[in-house]
Amino acid sequence: MVKNIKFLIISTVLLSFISANVQAADYNLGDVLVSATRTPAYYEEVGAAVTVISSEEIASTGKRTVTDVLEDVVGVSVTPTGIWGGAASVDIRGAKRGQTLVMIDGVEVYDPMGVSKDFDFAHLSIDNIERIEIVRGPQSTLYGSDAMGGVINVITKKGKGKTKITASAQAGSHSTLSESVGISGGNDSVNFSFFVSQTDSQGISKARDGQDADGYRNTTLSSRIGAKIFEGFDVSAGLRYVNADVDIDDGAYEDDPNRVTESQQIVGDICFIQQVSESWEHKLTLSGTSFDRNDSDPADTIDNTENEFSRFRGDRKKIEWQNNISFFDFDTETIGYEYEEERGASYATGSNWWSNSQSDRRRLQNKAVYLQTQAELMESLFTSAGVRLDRHDIFGSEVTYKLSSSYAIPDMNTRLKANYGTAFRAPNLYQLYTATYGNAALEPEKSRGFDLGAEHRFMDERIFLCATYFYNKYKNLIDSDPVTWGYVNIKNGKARGYEFESRFDIAESLAIGSNYTYVKTRDGDTAKEFGRRPKHQAAAFVDWNYCDKGNVYLNGRYVGSRMDAPAYNDNKNKKYAIVDIATSYDVKDNLQVFARIDNVFDKAHEQIRGYNGTDRSVYAGVKGSF
Repeated sequence: MVKNIKFLIISTVLLSFISANVQAADYNLGDVLVSATRTPAYYEEVGAAVTVISSEEIASTGKRTVTDVLEDVVGVSVTPTGIWGGAASVDIRGAKRGQTLVMIDGVEVYDPMGVSKDFDFAHLSIDNIERIEIVRGPQSTLYGSDAMGGVINVITKKGKGKTKITASAQAGSHSTLSESVGISGGNDSVNFSFFVSQTDSQGISKARDGQDADGYRNTTLSSRIGAKIFEGFDVSAGLRYVNADVDIDDGAYEDDPNRVTESQQIVGDICFIQQVSESWEHKLTLSGTSFDRNDSDPADTIDNTENEFSRFRGDRKKIEWQNNISFFDFDTETIGYEYEEERGASYATGSNWWSNSQSDRRRLQNKAVYLQTQAELMESLFTSAGVRLDRHDIFGSEVTYKLSSSYAIPDMNTRLKANYGTAFRAPNLYQLYTATYGNAALEPEKSRGFDLGAEHRFMDERIFLCATYFYNKYKNLIDSDPVTWGYVNIKNGKARGYEFESRFDIAESLAIGSNYTYVKTRDGDTAKEFGRRPKHQAAAFVDWNYCDKGNVYLNGRYVGSRMDAPAYNDNKNKKYAIVDIATSYDVKDNLQVFARIDNVFDKAHEQIRGYNGTDRSVYAGVKGSF
């Protein structure tokens, strides 16, 4: 660790010296981001490895869910237990489940009673999303527990302009029907956005050997309103509600004709922002989440003795006060305080004694303070450093820190970036206290890691290339014991690898791109790789506006072989390659028809061993606005 810190310090000094001897030139700073620094910052000013996916890019892909979009992102792996509502985990750079922090509009959305304290992406559609920001690498200094592998922030749309009503409908394979309608608008004083969508599908069997199609139903409501109370003082509030019913099976290969999971998710926040002076802005945010899951598995023709029911309820509330202060023209200090509380309980009953359990309602609290400083040095060197103190009511104090630098060489259209950080993840209520598997003696997971990267643009910035090396070391990793099935801390683990990205804007109407990720993981106890983490993963796309009104988007992805569950077996998931295609045509300025084909060549594949991936599926629809 000391060697890595010394390396970053020496690198910063050298880059400062170089920048003092490079003639200043115009340089494209790129898009404005918020997730990497908690304050608006241009892409080129951020040292962290970041990917931003805009609403326009999402629309071009024709994708249905956020997981469909994320599985083509460099450094990201997606592992669902079957399509159409199967629990889906999204992880970064080989990190294990629960080590990637997920937010919606800056609000953490993990389930306190989830198996691994992660967010189930299965029910998160792309409707009403403005952009998705993915920050790779340890981010606990700004975001606390869970941000070990990185952060994914899903940002919803803010109303603007004249009041507009939008609507869409599509239908396709597996008796699938989706509808949505929304209304939005805004001006300098007030803005609003309300959206509702419904998806119904007969689906396919989630278990590979299953015979019954597993249906899916999802209703989502999303809203955000904002107002300027007076000059320099704004308030905004958001609410997202999801109600989903999923037919599931008993597990990999195990069909079940009548097992159903019902879930409800509520995410809400209210935020007050005041510009006190030119150099001081502060923000007070109150947020909360609620998760309620019911699993019903009555007796059936396959197993006439089972009659099981379970319920998991968890909720979180959080208060955060963030201050952004600029003492000089070239710096920004971010100082914040957080208080959060999570609660949860579970209940299960069944025909056998071991199926009956109850976990009383429990509560965990955490308080934190953090400080980050950002500075622009010599016009081309951007650095940030931060430290955070968390005080958990069970595990005590935890200190994390991060150093980050971005250096732009304008005359060469090249940027160098480097990061070093530490992170941790506290076990959740389920892992600590659930009646069957809980372990109140668990210790928090910890990690430290760094990455080094370089970007280059040439041919008038029409070609973009990026390469990054990363390394993360973990200790006290939490996993289930293969003998008792209860949760335990294992010794340590490692993940290291490379990320490569490219994009070529051949013409204004045609772009191609690709990325490749290599990740090597190692479990310190077993010397085996982490489960379900492919060493090799790649994606490519072609985005073609074949006329003023029409677009075709072709993309493919390759996922290499990987161990399924090394602690229990040595089975491997087979490698696979999938190709999708989507097209759209603007019939009028406010009317568009669209279609897509998933898995064009109908390649059989499993993202998790024993669970079906999507077959060839065709969908078509129409959307309009007025």
